[in-house]
Amino acid sequence: MMNKSLLLLLLPLWLLGCSAAEKQPSSARPAAAFSNGQSGYAASNSAPAIRIRPDEAMAVSHAQVLQAYERFLSISDDAEVRVRVHQRMAALKLQQQELQQDGLLPPSATTRAEPEPAAAIRDYETLLQQFPERADNDSVRYQLARASLLNGQPQKAMAALEDLIRLHPQSAYVTESHFRLGQLYYNSGDYELAAAAYQQVVAAGRAGNPYYVSAGYLRGWALFRHQHYDDSLLAFTRVLDEEFPDAARLEAASGGDLALRDDILRAMALIVTEAGDWEMIARFYNQHGVRHYEYLLYDRLASLYYQRGFHRSAASTLRAYVLRYPLDRRAPGYYERLIEGYRKAGYASLNRRHKAYYNDLFGVGSAFWQQHADAAMRTALTSSLSTYLHDLAGFHHGLAQQSRKAGTRTRELQTARRWYEEIVRSFPQAEDIARDHFLLAEVAFELQDFVAARDHYETVAYQYPADEQAAEAGYAAILAYNRHRPEPPQAAAWRQATIASAMRFVQQFAQDPRSGTVLVNTAEMLLQDEQYEQALATARMADTVEQNLSPRYRYGAALVRGHASFALGQFAEAEQALQLALQQQQAKPAQVQELREKIAASIYQQGLHSREQGDALAAVQHWLRLAGVIPESRSRIAAEYDAATLLMAIPDYPQAVQVLQQFRQQYPQHPLAADIPSKLIVAYEEQQDWAAAAAELEYLCRHHSNPQQQRIACYQTAQYYQRGSDDAKALLAYRHYAHQFPQPLDAALEAHYQLDQLYAAAGEENKRQFWLNKIIVLHNKAGTEQTDRSRYLAASAAFQLGEAERLRYEKIRLSQPLAASIQRKNAALQAAQKRYTQTAKLEVQEFTTAATFRLGQLYAGMSKALMSSERPAGLDELEQEEYQYLLEEQAFPLDEAAIEIHQTNAGRTRDGLYDNWVRESFSALSGLMPGQYNKQEKVAAYVDAIR
Repeated sequence: MMNKSLLLLLLPLWLLGCSAAEKQPSSARPAAAFSNGQSGYAASNSAPAIRIRPDEAMAVSHAQVLQAYERFLSISDDAEVRVRVHQRMAALKLQQQELQQDGLLPPSATTRAEPEPAAAIRDYETLLQQFPERADNDSVRYQLARASLLNGQPQKAMAALEDLIRLHPQSAYVTESHFRLGQLYYNSGDYELAAAAYQQVVAAGRAGNPYYVSAGYLRGWALFRHQHYDDSLLAFTRVLDEEFPDAARLEAASGGDLALRDDILRAMALIVTEAGDWEMIARFYNQHGVRHYEYLLYDRLASLYYQRGFHRSAASTLRAYVLRYPLDRRAPGYYERLIEGYRKAGYASLNRRHKAYYNDLFGVGSAFWQQHADAAMRTALTSSLSTYLHDLAGFHHGLAQQSRKAGTRTRELQTARRWYEEIVRSFPQAEDIARDHFLLAEVAFELQDFVAARDHYETVAYQYPADEQAAEAGYAAILAYNRHRPEPPQAAAWRQATIASAMRFVQQFAQDPRSGTVLVNTAEMLLQDEQYEQALATARMADTVEQNLSPRYRYGAALVRGHASFALGQFAEAEQALQLALQQQQAKPAQVQELREKIAASIYQQGLHSREQGDALAAVQHWLRLAGVIPESRSRIAAEYDAATLLMAIPDYPQAVQVLQQFRQQYPQHPLAADIPSKLIVAYEEQQDWAAAAAELEYLCRHHSNPQQQRIACYQTAQYYQRGSDDAKALLAYRHYAHQFPQPLDAALEAHYQLDQLYAAAGEENKRQFWLNKIIVLHNKAGTEQTDRSRYLAASAAFQLGEAERLRYEKIRLSQPLAASIQRKNAALQAAQKRYTQTAKLEVQEFTTAATFRLGQLYAGMSKALMSSERPAGLDELEQEEYQYLLEEQAFPLDEAAIEIHQTNAGRTRDGLYDNWVRESFSALSGLMPGQYNKQEKVAAYVDAIR
């Protein structure tokens, strides 16, 4: 239900459609009581209130008239008259209430306790109850609806109007009742019923229908609120089509028509924002046909977006119209509004982007430009295009000048060039066209398009000689000539054109202070372009007019001559010219140092040239004098180093060693110093100074950055110390190598072997045995990398270790108590046996036969030791005999094992092997085989160990 306050607001706007005696509805438009709560046209034009007032001033009050009617009813019996009187009384009561609300009748004018609308409602309902079949009950129901609304009862009003439509379909009130119901439905939030009610009004047609336009308009609002967006747009479109059928009517609208037009367009813009975006307009009118007022809808939608701060959406809306109607005369204005919107919003990038699009769409030569040739349009376009193009060119040119990144700078310069070219193409007769040509030339020059730069510079210089930048342009044209690199076939012609341009500049701008320096500047630019021959020739020419040159340009000419001759390999002239340049005292401190370095480089290059010519002594002389001319030069380092290298090549090793040592002392951290040890090593080797060579190698061993070279240096250090008979340092070097470089295997084994030999020579047996054992470990861990050499060294090491164990074994005497001494000696035997067995398994012939012999010797020796061992004291003769028997029992298997082992060694003769150790085994067998013994099962373990 609608609240009371809203009803009280709406009630005064109800249209009094008829008097109590009338049956026809008012011709006025619907009152705001049935509006949609809208502003604009909906509030001001939908239904102005109409009050029924007598033509003459009333002499009596409403109360008096009502009292008179009541007296009449008390005496009248005519039913028809009584009905009409009741209707008139109800109408008077409503009129009295409305006049009081309008302030036309003072509240004190009535003395009734019951409110007039309520009384009227009661009267109308009584009439309907008493006379339900009267033909004019449609008027009663109409007035009942009015009274109900005045009394704040919209549902009763709707019921009365619905009854009127249902029961009196032919009533003159039907159309207005549909209209009023539409307003009541809308205000109650039932937009679907509201739209249906308004549709009934529209369906009634325009003729004699004062609600036709308002109903169509309000139906659009109801459909919008019901979220039937396309239907709502279609409803509004119908109103616009009918009320503004052509562009003339649309643009001439004023007053209420203007309000209606603008309210509809605003409503349609709202629909678009709710239902989609600007693209919805094109889709809708593509489906339902284009309209002559589409431009206004795009305009209102853009305005709505701008009001809401949606600048991009507004811009997209305006752009959508332009793209939809690119040849429409309004298109440039819409796009200008878009660009201005981005400017105000601070979207600089988008602002520039759309200035570029503006030129694409409306620029000189575009389809739009061709279509609209009238002076007014061309003038307006020219103004905007010129502004936008200058903005774009200036922005990108400035951005390029600020950028430090080459890629960004080039890209921005290319963009600026595009816009300057567009300006020059579009407006060749503009007043400031010379300035644009100059800026275009500047950009082309920076992009190294020197031909284009030349063209535009010369355009400014010689087509606009009065321009303030004409002389600057003429001078810049010469620079462009100098910077360009033509193809070889065109080189000569281009050089002639360069000279012609220079002469033209001097003739055209004779008073320009730069005319006398053109040659020097040209030479400098040629040098910058690395056209050294032309630069040198031009600089030499400048020297011939020295009296016309200031010190600065004398300096420039000498500088160009020095640099160009250096580049061309004419180093003696380069040295002389650069010295001359320094004498002009024009160079800054940093430049002075650079020139001195260049002089030093010239001297150095003269040394290289002498060496290439085969004059080594002259080369050394140049390199050594460099230090006297430019002592602080970086080239001095290379010169002294190369001098030492050349001395070694002559060869002059003593002097080379002296120079190299001095170099290292002066420049210990210089990268070249890293190579000095290698050179010194060669020099020392040639002089057979092994100790000095080893010292340099040791330095490389400690500091070389290449691991492989470092390893080699470490090994050679040990070798050279050993070659120089410094065994102590050799031992330390081999030990360092053995610890640091387990790979490659061969070198590591040799280092271990040398340690074995050095410790053996020094008599340090324990340390020697340590390295012998390391040899065996290295070989065993090598796996598939084992070699014959590694096997040989491992076998040798195992045998030597076995020999050491054997010596310890032989030193142990068997004494009482025999069990303890046998245990010690047997342990020593096992240790020796292990090493000899290890030797034999390596299968190196030289050590296999030796190890086999030593094994047999071990067992034979153990047997002899048993038999000659100390006897226990206090044994009688029988006990001594028994003790001797026991010893023989223990010694016999040992003899058998010794025989078996020696037989194995002797048996190698069958394979053609016979050496000292095999011969020793034969010798041992001759003393070990007095007969045949059947004790094989006791010695099998010993024999198997060596087979």
